[in-house]
Amino acid sequence: MGGCCSARLQRRMQGVLISADRYKVLYAGSAGALSILPLQALCEAGFCPCAVIVDAGSEASVQRGSLPVVTEGGDTLAAHALANELPLLRLSPDAHEAAGQISRYAADLVIVSCFARRLPETVRLVPRLGCFNLHPSRLPAFRGPSPVFWQFHEGVNPMGMTLHRMSAQLDAGNIVAQTAVTMEDGISLQQAGQLLAEAGGRLLVEALSRYGRAEWSGCAQQEGESSYQGFPAPADYTVSTDWPARRLFNFMRATRGQGRLYPCRVAGRLFRLVEAVGFQANGTSRFCVQGDRLVLPCRPGFVRARFLP
Repeated sequence: MGGCCSARLQRRMQGVLISADRYKVLYAGSAGALSILPLQALCEAGFCPCAVIVDAGSEASVQRGSLPVVTEGGDTLAAHALANELPLLRLSPDAHEAAGQISRYAADLVIVSCFARRLPETVRLVPRLGCFNLHPSRLPAFRGPSPVFWQFHEGVNPMGMTLHRMSAQLDAGNIVAQTAVTMEDGISLQQAGQLLAEAGGRLLVEALSRYGRAEWSGCAQQEGESSYQGFPAPADYTVSTDWPARRLFNFMRATRGQGRLYPCRVAGRLFRLVEAVGFQANGTSRFCVQGDRLVLPCRPGFVRARFLP
């Protein structure tokens, strides 16, 4: 994709003429699909940012030469910026210095996706149209740092992506655009993040293609429908047979990992579940144990799982 950022790159995408110089964009993020894939989508559509912002504390080291050389970690935002010949801006932790760094680019918008820290007000006020965040839920529900985990925990499907204006309160700014993303049964957190990131890229391209100044103002979130969850604690991996079978199965499959245990109390006994093997969304089954496997009657349906004897 290198070289896609010519001064006036134009493409037709889904019948819409996209001009690379319509908006001057700065893009901020970190490692992982939720930062990298939206950046790729922007570049492929001709909206390559004028610079890519990473945290000044990032340890990724990038060198320029006749060929791109990344000295640490190829799957970082810095590496993708280099591959696309984009300037890399390491944002100072000092708010006033950071505002000065941003102002030098005279950007219309700053787009953030999974950036390592919150942008202070002095920075948010610099871009002409403002600073905007891609958040992997349908706000105002599931604000906070781990929305994908909590959507699996609560059995939410479809999930979603929201493009919203950044404000003093985390994930509470006006909504600019939003889309739903349906998840298949048994999908992992990583796979879900990939799908959400792809949807976020499409959301950004659509907004940059079609939106005028008024539309970037967005619509206020409904605070009465809002929810906030922090980082998961060990107790948040406890599961219940009061859950629907699909919810229990998908939560365990999404969050599984080496050494992960899911406490579950059944028939007065605490089982340490290791893996969800299968499920039936409807119907009934008796609770039974055979070796290290059991059947968990749920409401509705049932789940087949392994446990640690």
